[in-house]
Amino acid sequence: MENIEKNSNPDEETKLAKTRIIAIGLQTSELLESVGIANSNSQIVIHFDDFEAWQSSSDNEQVDLVVMQCPNVFPETVQAITETTMASGATRAVVIYHYTQEVARQLMEDSSSIITPLRAPISSEDLKAVCEADLAMATIRNSSLEFVELREDDDSLQTSDPETIPPKKYSQEVLSRVAKISTSIDCECPHHLSALLTALTVFEDYCKVCESRNEEDVMLHSLLYRKTAQARSIMEDALTVLADVEDIELN
Repeated sequence: MENIEKNSNPDEETKLAKTRIIAIGLQTSELLESVGIANSNSQIVIHFDDFEAWQSSSDNEQVDLVVMQCPNVFPETVQAITETTMASGATRAVVIYHYTQEVARQLMEDSSSIITPLRAPISSEDLKAVCEADLAMATIRNSSLEFVELREDDDSLQTSDPETIPPKKYSQEVLSRVAKISTSIDCECPHHLSALLTALTVFEDYCKVCESRNEEDVMLHSLLYRKTAQARSIMEDALTVLADVEDIELN
């Protein structure tokens, strides 16, 4: 049965709207609240008991992030999650699963631009880190120049010069390989980091080629392109350090 919780406050107006989350799974809302994801900057606007309830719902609520507990993931499940997430307007879907097939696991990895797969059991720290990273992507997407403090001489507002954009260090093939490897450390940091880099790269490319309708859009996409490229470069450096520690081949 569908269980919808709407926590929005129409009387509360802020410069930057809260990021909106759909929680799917009997304990997902409580789990997100326990790690501090549902806070002053984000809110759970809808809760469903399971993925099937979300699929069959007539509620067309637009959100920024989907977090779901999906015990068993099959190939058709991955396709359904991708389509339903895109229809909701969310930037990403965090999928916490227990069992899956190799084909389905590969499909989730191939869909890393929209799906962040997490195999249960997962630590609270890992869940919080992944959700915060994905919510940051949503915040960037939702930002408006009206609410971004900029100086008149800020280079970010100038036309993007390829020479000022940090070049990409790692290809999608390398990131996909890192997402699949086993590591000696007791966490999934290499997998999460490769997924985050993939998402940043996709968003960076989107901002670069996005068609602009007016001058303000040109300025906004130039800003987002530069800032995302900078974030991507920082995380590439982090992956380099991690690869050295774990003896992961990145060439």
